[in-house]
Amino acid sequence: TIVSTTLKPCSKNWMNIWKQLISVPLGGASWILNAILLVAILSNRRLRSKREYWLTMALAFADFAEGIASFIGAVYRLPFYYSETACNVYTTPLQCMILPHNIIWRWSDTATAFMLVATALDRLIAITYPTFYVVKGSRVAIGMIVFVYGISVFCLLYAWIMPIQLQIKGVKLQAVCGTGGLIDKVYTQVIKYLTGAMSAFSVLIHLLVAYKMQRMAAMTNFGEKPKISKRELKFTITSLIKGLCTLILDSSTRIYGVYAMVEEQITGVNPESSGVGSFLFAFNKLNGVLNVFVYAGGQKEVRKAILSLIGLGHLVICSED
Repeated sequence: TIVSTTLKPCSKNWMNIWKQLISVPLGGASWILNAILLVAILSNRRLRSKREYWLTMALAFADFAEGIASFIGAVYRLPFYYSETACNVYTTPLQCMILPHNIIWRWSDTATAFMLVATALDRLIAITYPTFYVVKGSRVAIGMIVFVYGISVFCLLYAWIMPIQLQIKGVKLQAVCGTGGLIDKVYTQVIKYLTGAMSAFSVLIHLLVAYKMQRMAAMTNFGEKPKISKRELKFTITSLIKGLCTLILDSSTRIYGVYAMVEEQITGVNPESSGVGSFLFAFNKLNGVLNVFVYAGGQKEVRKAILSLIGLGHLVICSED
């Protein structure tokens, strides 16, 4: 007896398809550029010995991880969303969780936002307590990196609770392995709100740093000697520019993205893709992409290190570039 089975065609969700098409170049650019920034600092003994660059490297690594997860995840998911039959392919929750991008995402999602706060706090301490920063700055920087990375590991492990429960129950999931249905919805919303809040908090800290720098400039005009070195001051200005990029490209997209995602899930508008809400999350990769340009543009020594790394060191023609 010959039994013929006809699979019902999947309805293509163009919102999901466009999200993946955007995530491929943005995620790819983010991990490549942050890898260049990271290697350029690590390969330069003078740069890697400066404590202010430790947090820069930690942030670059978090953005590198987020970028590569977005790139791999988009490349993996795109064929499923575009196919007319892949919606009928199922797998287990744990097989979804062990996919490289799902593992990296659970860590990098919190690491990127919390590292933005850590870098902002580093500048606030350097400006407000310069003597303390000279003596204890290294320990403070290492402590913040360990704390942020530790919190991110905890979030990574916590995200496994629901997939393990689903695995025990014998639940099968679509092989596209989307976050919905795999990761606890309450946990997802809390993490999105928390990372959005941390991103916005980093901007507020940068605003406080800008105010203190303005006060310092006023004191200098009255003949008082500045308490912070010119090198630290210049690096702080670069950090402020990074904060402005964070406000425009990360904080706003995260916070509005969460609001739109939750609203669309409540109203039932396009729930399988979370509509415009999750679509906006693809654009915060631009903040990671700009890392190399912000630090290379603001810091001559970083610019020289990057140009030397990619074989363009001859473009540095004078001390002022």
